[in-house]
Amino acid sequence: MTMTPQEPTPAPETENATQEPAQVERAGLANLFISRPIFAIVINLLVLIAGLAALNAVDVREMPDVDQPVLSVRTSYDGAVPETVDREVTQVLEEALSALDGVAYIESTSSSESSRITIDLSDGTDIDVAANEAREIVSETVRQLPDDIDDPTVTKSDTNGDAIIRLAVLGDVPLAELTQIAETTVYDRLSLIDGIAEITIRGDRSNEFRVLVNMPSLLSRGLTMFDVSDALEALRDDTPLGSLDTSAQSLSLRVGNEEVTPEIIGNLPINAYTRVNDVAFVQYGPEERDTSARVNGKTAIGIDITRQSVGNTLTISKDVRAAVAELAEDMPEGVELLITSDDGVFIESSINEVVNSIGLATLIVVFVIFAFLRSVRATLIPALTIPVALVGTIAAIWLTGFSVNTISLLALVLATGMVVDDAIVVIENIVRKRKEGMGPFAAAAAGTNEVFFAVISTTATLAAVFIPISFLPGQAGGVFSEFGFVLAFAVTLSSITALTLAPVLAAFLDPGKAEGALDEDAQDKRPSWAMRAFDMVMDRAIRAPLVVISIAGAMVIIALGSASTLSSSITPSEDRGFFLIFARGASDSTVDYVEEQVLEIEEILDPYRASGEVDAVQSIIGIGGGNALVIVRLADWNDRARSQQEIAAELSRSVSRVPGIQASVRSTNSLNIRGAGRGLTFAVTGNNIEAMTAAAEELVEAMSSDEMFLNPQLSDDAVSAEMEVVIDDQMAGAFGLTKSEITELISAMVQGIVPVSVFIDDTEVDVNLMSGGAPIDDPTDIESIYLQLDNGEFVPLSAAAKLEMTVSQSTVSRQAGALAVSVQANLGEGVSLGEAASRMQELATDMLPDDMGIVLTGEAASLSSSQHAMYMVFAVAGIVVLLVLAAQFESLTSAVVIMLTVPFGIAAALMTIKLSGGSLNYYSQIGLVMLIGVMAKNGILIVEFANQLREAGQDIDTAIRNALRLRIRPVMMTMISTVFGGLPLVLTSGAGAEARIAVGWVIVGGLGFATVFTLFLTPVFYRLLAGYGGLPGGAKKRLHLERGAFFGAAKGAASGNT
Repeated sequence: MTMTPQEPTPAPETENATQEPAQVERAGLANLFISRPIFAIVINLLVLIAGLAALNAVDVREMPDVDQPVLSVRTSYDGAVPETVDREVTQVLEEALSALDGVAYIESTSSSESSRITIDLSDGTDIDVAANEAREIVSETVRQLPDDIDDPTVTKSDTNGDAIIRLAVLGDVPLAELTQIAETTVYDRLSLIDGIAEITIRGDRSNEFRVLVNMPSLLSRGLTMFDVSDALEALRDDTPLGSLDTSAQSLSLRVGNEEVTPEIIGNLPINAYTRVNDVAFVQYGPEERDTSARVNGKTAIGIDITRQSVGNTLTISKDVRAAVAELAEDMPEGVELLITSDDGVFIESSINEVVNSIGLATLIVVFVIFAFLRSVRATLIPALTIPVALVGTIAAIWLTGFSVNTISLLALVLATGMVVDDAIVVIENIVRKRKEGMGPFAAAAAGTNEVFFAVISTTATLAAVFIPISFLPGQAGGVFSEFGFVLAFAVTLSSITALTLAPVLAAFLDPGKAEGALDEDAQDKRPSWAMRAFDMVMDRAIRAPLVVISIAGAMVIIALGSASTLSSSITPSEDRGFFLIFARGASDSTVDYVEEQVLEIEEILDPYRASGEVDAVQSIIGIGGGNALVIVRLADWNDRARSQQEIAAELSRSVSRVPGIQASVRSTNSLNIRGAGRGLTFAVTGNNIEAMTAAAEELVEAMSSDEMFLNPQLSDDAVSAEMEVVIDDQMAGAFGLTKSEITELISAMVQGIVPVSVFIDDTEVDVNLMSGGAPIDDPTDIESIYLQLDNGEFVPLSAAAKLEMTVSQSTVSRQAGALAVSVQANLGEGVSLGEAASRMQELATDMLPDDMGIVLTGEAASLSSSQHAMYMVFAVAGIVVLLVLAAQFESLTSAVVIMLTVPFGIAAALMTIKLSGGSLNYYSQIGLVMLIGVMAKNGILIVEFANQLREAGQDIDTAIRNALRLRIRPVMMTMISTVFGGLPLVLTSGAGAEARIAVGWVIVGGLGFATVFTLFLTPVFYRLLAGYGGLPGGAKKRLHLERGAFFGAAKGAASGNT
């Protein structure tokens, strides 16, 4: 009889698959690393080495590269009023530049003699390419502009943006010498630094030759101002004379003038009978001032440094400090070069504080692990994942082109408490297997295999939260993408370490054998009361699901009710170590008048300097006409008891009472948003500038009576006084005079002319020809101006023209091409920017006519766009996590069970923000998005194990109870390590503390409450919904059954044939 070998029956296969499906499928990976420990160790060492190598190469900056690329186009048009500048320059350039590729938004301001166009480019636009294209467009458009304008300049920055660094040159030498040092030595050295867009000199007064003409004497000799101007041309020393060629060389010929002095100018002949000093007085000295600057009450020259829109503030700051150190050694005796404010100091201090938080968080997390495991060996294993994950993440930051900044470092602080979670889950399960009697190697393999899917699921879930939102546009996308990437990569590395290095170390160190870890009596006695209490509470909760859900729902309603009153802002108020006081006088205010008012502000600041709270005060008078800026630098954060906000709030009330000017305190923020720190800024848009101005003034009056606003005002004076020259064309023609001859003479008499410049010690010095009589500031003064006719006779200008006092728009602004009147208002105490914007829009809706609208600008515009982006963030994060969970569990029901707990956790976090006095801003929203992944992570640990137990044959009720009992320890350990790891953020102080606190409260408070929701709601929802999703692994079981049936039929057929 012939015997045929029998195939194994399918029943054992099916039974085995039913009992331990997970371990059969996943046994290979854990066995691989346990059997090849050097391989596992080398993988983790390579990750660590890569991170250490990247530390020196990675870019360090304050924030992710979220600055919107900005171009500015500036044009000067001497003598032109705002309407003329807008009509003949701004509109022409703005229309041409609208064809620029990548334009997102254009705004412009036309003021007296100046045009400024600011172009916001779309995200991802190459600013260098855009700048070159803009210059080409401008060069092609210049021919359409007036002939007497200065060539427009294109810069890669917002020319209306705040300076990132301010310097001052001061000393006991003449102001002209300080000016020369600032404009030559200092300027030349700073201009070599990469990333600087513009260096602006403030309060400078260069020397000049002033030729003051005695007009009666000049006219009595039958001469004009232009005759004197022609005589001064003789001073020009660059007149080309050709070259002298010989057989050996070619020599250029030039006029060799001796060094110019007032005497030389006075002896210049005007004609055969008259010299300059016969009709004019010549003097050499500082030019008339139009700006002034002081530091701590001493006259100084201010130097403002503005970065390019894509420049790195921290790098520029370090380079500027190095340059200042070099220059200080070469300064003349008695001259100082000081840094009066530097954003880089705040950035550097803030980054150092975050790094310190990472170190403290690491120590806290390790202590928490030890408190739970009570074993040095068991603690060592998850503790080793911290340096591997955190340092390895630096390599990922460098490879992706991101930077080490406040946001990425905040992610690393939060990751410190999370990167140990996977290792904790693995080690805790290995120790449990060891207590069941397995050997150290078998326990390491079995324990790792059992939680393999849970570790992968939690990692994938956290990645799923952040990776999709990195594609969001604008600043929100830039901030969230770096935070999400860093956190996701750190957690991914931690899971790799947990599944490779942790089981290897557990096999060799045998944490289950450590003292206390295998003391079953001690283990059973210590937690028995807690476990019994937990079992009793959870038993009642599972038996009364509606009660649990109702209580949770009531708490959510209360939380959401409180959260509905949360204030909203872009960033929390930051103590950056300095603030600004902006003082605005009338548009026709003189520098001397504004300076008197600024002196009062400085006197108000004197007690603060005496107390040590204020370190330095720099005043710049004459910015944009009758405006002034006072930079108040505070003492180091550790050297003062009060915050910047407290000091600024107190000063705001004092400076607002200074008469003759409108003074307000402003602060900047980390995101470098245009208009930051100016409260609520917006513009009324329409078609009629006069009607818009009137409507804006009515709106400002309504806002003044509302306590939500402080000092609302138009951003610029609506109108300014001016004298208009009205030429009688008929009379001018009768005298044979042209309009250009008349306007040129008036210009020469009013502001003078510079016919020539000379060089003294390689410094260019202007020769300024002007009338030496009384200034022309009254319409009757026209009688003192005479025009020379072709026959040599003189007639008064009043015969062909007259001066009239009139008013005109002080500025003409446009938003996206539409005429705009800008308005600004400080916020009342306790009022958020979002609340103020909403209230203003309510007022505007009731007051403005249909042909006018409101455009939010500055921080208010950024807040509005970011709020829409955040709704998208939460929607995308929720949907993606749900889909990822469904794919991981192969069950939509299990995914829904986990996601149903998330809203309760979010509500708890919102309540925490409210109780801590925080606001909804970028940082707190980062914490909320992170909370979605962390809550899902806790739910996965319970649901995954319950599914495994059901797969092994237990019913739903028994499976969820056992899963809770077996997973309560790792859930509590991971939650407490994450919460305690965030404590350094809540307890922080110093530079940038506000941002860290905003994130920390969401994690510490929100996650603490959220875990309670997770523990109670997850089993309740699982017990209610799990039955609708079928048995876990049902498709796989059916596959095994069908395979078994097929092989059984084949076996029967083979036996029959035999």
